[in-house]
Amino acid sequence: RHEAKLTPEEEEVLNKKRSKRTQKKYDERKKTAKISPLLEDQFQQGKLLACIASRPGQCGRADGYLLEGKELEFYL
Repeated sequence: RHEAKLTPEEEEVLNKKRSKRTQKKYDERKKTAKISPLLEDQFQQGKLLACIASRPGQCGRADGYLLEGKELEFYL
């Protein structure tokens, strides 16, 4: 696995000072955080498949969501 290089601003956000209670919650979430292998492959390629959900005519906007699970498998 390749570790992503973070900018100093991103490092600061990830390593900011938190209360003990918040840090405990954060650490618990990190233990169970899982990313689908299909989604991880897309991140490594630098491309993500998404569905645009905004209506036509919405100038300068593209609302949508990333494809995951069965929907992602269908398009791959």
